Amino acid sequence: MEQSRRDLLGIDEKIELAEQIQIPDWVEEGMYRCRVSYKNEIEKIDFFEYRFSHPAIIQLIENPGITYPYKFEDRSQFQQVLSENPGANDAIITHYGCLTDATFANVAFFDGKDWLTPDVPLLKGTKRQYLLENKILIAASIKVEHLKGFRQLSLINAMRDLNIVYDYTFHQNHLMIHGNY
Repeated sequence: MEQSRRDLLGIDEKIELAEQIQIPDWVEEGMYRCRVSYKNEIEKIDFFEYRFSHPAIIQLIENPGITYPYKFEDRSQFQQVLSENPGANDAIITHYGCLTDATFANVAFFDGKDWLTPDVPLLKGTKRQYLLENKILIAASIKVEHLKGFRQLSLINAMRDLNIVYDYTFHQNHLMIHGNY
């Protein structure tokens, strides 16, 4: 958030989120997502129950026009991709044949030895950055044709660690996930 405020709004003033966020009484045990909406100041803080979704088919979508360098509430470009591909549960966006991210997560692929993540993601997510800094992930250029050489996939974001791993089969324009999750 601090980086976004600095880059997009030119504001260096820090906001102490711990002082601003108050967990509502209705929040019980379980996993919840907290969304902080802000411009110059925090405008709204929302909590949502988080439910894991496990894809069965992940469509590969070549669209270098899709960018997402900052986390925005407006996710319409991803919603449009998913609505245009109703047979898929998720999509991985590619730019000129190189993988970037899925619609709701950074991606990581296991080659039998190392976990690799695209070196040019749509969003440099916090979990991805943590895993890179701790040398759990390696950033690399991953092309569509490399997908047949990997064994497993993980979709990572602030709510999903590298511990949810999917075996998959690569087809010409999609990944078919194996197993019941």
